[in-house]
Amino acid sequence: MLASLFLATTVATLASAHVVITYPGWRGNNLHTNEEWPYGMQWQYPCGGINLTTNRTYWPTTGGALSFQPGWFQGHQNALLYVNIGVGTEGPDGGPINMSNPLLPPFQLLGPSNGPYPGTVCLPQVPLPTNWTMNPGDNATLQIVEIAMHGAALFSKTNIWLSSALTSPSSRPAIRE
Repeated sequence: MLASLFLATTVATLASAHVVITYPGWRGNNLHTNEEWPYGMQWQYPCGGINLTTNRTYWPTTGGALSFQPGWFQGHQNALLYVNIGVGTEGPDGGPINMSNPLLPPFQLLGPSNGPYPGTVCLPQVPLPTNWTMNPGDNATLQIVEIAMHGAALFSKTNIWLSSALTSPSSRPAIRE
């Protein structure tokens, strides 16, 4: 009985850690739980349970801004974050085949408590991988992977459409958060 209580408490804690992408536009709300996803959809590799959508945000061919809320629920005092990119539409759902191309080195989130993280992380210039050339009109997907302190991985994605019209800082929309 004590083991069952421990397991239930652990699962409830693990199920409550999630990431919300605020810019570019999120692929979709995968925070909810239901009969098919009793612990939330973000546990599902590689897309957090949401297939490719037609919702795409213009993003510079030289890299751009990324903003997200890493601690929507409790369980975020300590986490590792990865930002990856996949390019193309040859994958099984019309998205990229490979999502293991890192845009940044992994970085650690140290929250003030184990409660919800009290803010948004804004990365004003996320570069593309070295020696990559992206063309205007290329479809790509950005993936944020959060490895929570208990070791579970959570996935959230946003679809982008690369544009050369946004390559100079003066042509980009202002980031206010």
